[in-house]
Amino acid sequence: MEIISFDSVVGRGGVLLASAIVAHRTLDVKGTLCPVPVIQAKLAIDAMDSGQILQVLATDPGSQKDIPAWAKRTGHQLLHTVTSEPGVFAFYVKKGGS
Repeated sequence: MEIISFDSVVGRGGVLLASAIVAHRTLDVKGTLCPVPVIQAKLAIDAMDSGQILQVLATDPGSQKDIPAWAKRTGHQLLHTVTSEPGVFAFYVKKGGS
C-alpha cells in the first residue's frame, strides 16, 4: 500500500474531505493516449478486491473526462482527481462491486 498525502482536500464550506488517500496499487499510464489509460485501468482494477483503491497517473488530457466516465459507468467510485505535477493527472478510483 502507498499513502498519498495532500496538503489539504477541502470541499464546499471549507470542510476537510481527506488528508490522505491510501492507494493499494498505482498504475502509470503517462505518455499513452486514449483508449490506453482506460483499458489499462480496467485491467488493473479487475485484479483488485472490492473496496481497494487504484491510483492512475496519466498525461492524456482526455483522461480528465475518460477516467471519471469509465469509473461511473462500471460501478466504481472516483474519490479524487488532482494534478500531481505539471501535466500529470492523478485519479483515485475505489473498486466497486461485491
